[in-house]
Amino acid sequence: MAMPRSARIPSKTGIYHIMLRGNERRDIFLDDADKLTFIDFLYSKKADEGCLLYAYCLMDNHVHLVIKEGCNGIAKLMKRIGTSYVKYFNQKYQRVGHLFQDRYKSENIENDSYLLTVIRYVHQNPEKAGISRSETYKWSSYQAYLSGPGVTRYLPEMAEVLRMFGRETEAALNRFRQFHAEYNGEVCLDIRNCSEEDEKIEADVRRLLADTLQSTGLTLKDMIKKENALILKEFLLKLRNNTGLSGRKLSQLTGINRETIRRALLTFS
Repeated sequence: MAMPRSARIPSKTGIYHIMLRGNERRDIFLDDADKLTFIDFLYSKKADEGCLLYAYCLMDNHVHLVIKEGCNGIAKLMKRIGTSYVKYFNQKYQRVGHLFQDRYKSENIENDSYLLTVIRYVHQNPEKAGISRSETYKWSSYQAYLSGPGVTRYLPEMAEVLRMFGRETEAALNRFRQFHAEYNGEVCLDIRNCSEEDEKIEADVRRLLADTLQSTGLTLKDMIKKENALILKEFLLKLRNNTGLSGRKLSQLTGINRETIRRALLTFS
């Protein structure tokens, strides 16, 4: 019997790092027109859904997005984008069947620090792949950030990100460039670390969380309260022993604050 899909843990900020990848890791963009079409769908659908798009990067066989969901949630947006692009792609290349591999992958972004880290990580994708320097790559949002208002792909939410680097535009932009030039050692959601084994572990984490909440009758918000500290500790200990995942990864998968996890597990060290 096939196991049911585990429910995604919602982000408290509503912000997600999302990755779409080609079925069997095949290319989902065969020419520049395909990439332009996907970006057009992305911009139009995100506007329709009232979402904010903080960053994107299109590679040949996968896509990275950093999005804040609107009132209808992130799943509806991703379905609308996927449905429109697959219809376009299949008609253009006279094919049928799946284009993307299963569901989109996602990780929660729960604070401004990690938001900036992920934006940089997304923009550095072509450089790390040895394809192009980040600032000259045509198929990411980095050039729109650097060019500013007036360019085709610039969005008001980009100004929101730049304000995190300062209120004066030129100084903020310089700090933004410097930040992107730094080495990013963070392990964010990426096609290289999404093996079948990783997906099984992630599903196990989400299933164990759902089972724990169901058996205790608690919500996730209740479980992290002081009076339920023992339940939380036992749950996290079981997760750590069964998966070997880091505190950051457990935080991403469960939606529990990383510092809360660190303090809880400290008692077992």
